[in-house]
Amino acid sequence: MSEKNARQLFDEAQRFNSELNNAGWSASETVSTIGTKSPVDLFLSEERPLVVGLFGGTGVGKSSLLNRLAGADIARTGVVRPTSMEITAYLHTDVQLDGLPAHFAADRFSENRHSNSQLSDVMWVDMPDFDSDETQNKDQVLAWLPHIDLLIYVVTPERYKDAEGWRMMLDNGYRHAWLFVINQWDKADPIQYSDFTQMLQSTGFKAPEVFRTVCNAAHAEDQFDELVLVIESLAKRNVINHLQERGWIQRISTLQQRLQQETASLVANNSEHMESSFDQRFEEFESASIAHLDAPFKAYSTLFNDKKTGAINTVLKSLTGKSSNTEVAENIASKSDIAALWDNWQEVRMNDFLQQFALAENEHGVPSAVMAQKNDIANTNGSAVIVSHLKASVNSTIEAPGTQWQRLVAKGSSLLKILLPLAALAWVAFRVVNGFIAGAADRTAYVGFDFLVNGLLLAAIGWVIPFMVEKLFVPSMSDSVYRGLHRGLQSGLAELKRQLKVNLTDINQERHRLQTFSAELDQKIEQFLAASVQKSDPQLSRVLMTAADSGQP
Repeated sequence: MSEKNARQLFDEAQRFNSELNNAGWSASETVSTIGTKSPVDLFLSEERPLVVGLFGGTGVGKSSLLNRLAGADIARTGVVRPTSMEITAYLHTDVQLDGLPAHFAADRFSENRHSNSQLSDVMWVDMPDFDSDETQNKDQVLAWLPHIDLLIYVVTPERYKDAEGWRMMLDNGYRHAWLFVINQWDKADPIQYSDFTQMLQSTGFKAPEVFRTVCNAAHAEDQFDELVLVIESLAKRNVINHLQERGWIQRISTLQQRLQQETASLVANNSEHMESSFDQRFEEFESASIAHLDAPFKAYSTLFNDKKTGAINTVLKSLTGKSSNTEVAENIASKSDIAALWDNWQEVRMNDFLQQFALAENEHGVPSAVMAQKNDIANTNGSAVIVSHLKASVNSTIEAPGTQWQRLVAKGSSLLKILLPLAALAWVAFRVVNGFIAGAADRTAYVGFDFLVNGLLLAAIGWVIPFMVEKLFVPSMSDSVYRGLHRGLQSGLAELKRQLKVNLTDINQERHRLQTFSAELDQKIEQFLAASVQKSDPQLSRVLMTAADSGQP
């Protein structure tokens, strides 16, 4: 396994996690909380020393241990000392640092060099007291932890049960190798060693390395030299690589587990179930809208009453080209605003429908954030879609009221009201002329009064019949507008439903794409982990927390 491959896989997962966050499929910063920082970041070359961190609470003797190791007071001790608020590093003169990472406080870092060849493979780091009242101290400890290979947890007989130290160890234990030191052992009870060891075993260390040290090096039970020998044995190149690889394996495993949780919603439901749930909810909204708008539609359509608009006269005048239904439509449209029919109640109801469906994750398996983003466009333009369909339907109704056959009957009856009386009068005139001609030879041939009456009656009948047909079959403008409003509402709702269905299709396509990528990424991680299987090492097994007991992957 290479550091480059591990980082590339991490970067790919980071981008995928960001995409999930931006699209609303995930709300957590899963990958960024794990981090890609490692000890390699501190050095110019991968041929680096083992980074050993002294970790512990206030007054446990971390700095005293570092001074014993260096044989000099590189870390001053006392109740209040500079090293309680800064990072003190002790490393060989041949080791080249790559500068401090940007998230480190440069003004709180003290670098001390030595030329002891026996310690050339180790960089010692004395970290601030994690339990200090200074929050910056704890922040520095957390910033440095990812760059540490081996942590030496220093306690005292009075402080080995500190809750803060145990909490930080449990949160970060599986990422590092650990050694444990009970300092000031000359003040301890032997049972405390047994108790401390059992506590460590309960957290996941099968056979923890626990050393007892005393400030007086001549003390019979002081194990400082044994501690140094163990550290030197861990500073070999193969062990450093092993620890570095294990760190990446643990990061990748944790990343895989958390991403699997984050992507669970991608496979929570199927598209058919989501669409059927949507259809059911939309039908309820549609029915309520039609029922609510029926009364306003009736009231609005009365503005187009034939007596008020002169629809019949308009039809008659249209034969002479003096008027048109278009003029009537513009005139009537100016009397009332169609947009007012889609009132605030309908607006609220539509928004409620969209919001309720977005929140019904148990029905469609899509996070509400995703559904809300996709439906924002329809939410904004939904009213405009409905109103535009209402206007278009009313205008087309005024242009052509009723059905096509009704309009044909109306036009035919209008023509017959003129043609039939004219035909009757023409026939009467023809008889009158013929009678006049015949009257020159026979006076009895003149047209009489009865003929005149009958002729007029015939002309009247020729007008009355088409007039009655017109009355029976010509559509009412107000009724036509009423039906047109309902047609417009239904077509507008159908258009809104179509837009929302397109959004649902987009969601399903996006979910399928993310699901496919998630499966491919998971397979890459599995292959990475399978290629990074490590051989067991008796020495390392004593300084590593096991994954099963630590609660980490």
